Amino acid sequence: MSATMLAVARTDALFVSPLPTGSRPQREEVDATVRAEVRRHRGSRGCAAEVAAWYGEAPEYAVRRMTWARRVVATAFGGGR
Repeated sequence: MSATMLAVARTDALFVSPLPTGSRPQREEVDATVRAEVRRHRGSRGCAAEVAAWYGEAPEYAVRRMTWARRVVATAFGGGR
């Protein structure tokens, strides 16, 4: 899996997690949360499907949540996006 694909998978998993938008979890918590959500949604595709559903149902919420998730993943694992 490329670094970009891994970042997207982590971001989607964090998006669907119960962590509150705006929180600043440390890398260990992000890593554990991502693993748990990937298991719960039966893979990264399950997480992506849940993200897509949120964009369809509540796009204004989804944009804020995705912005937060991308920032957290970039901070925890590196990457400037």
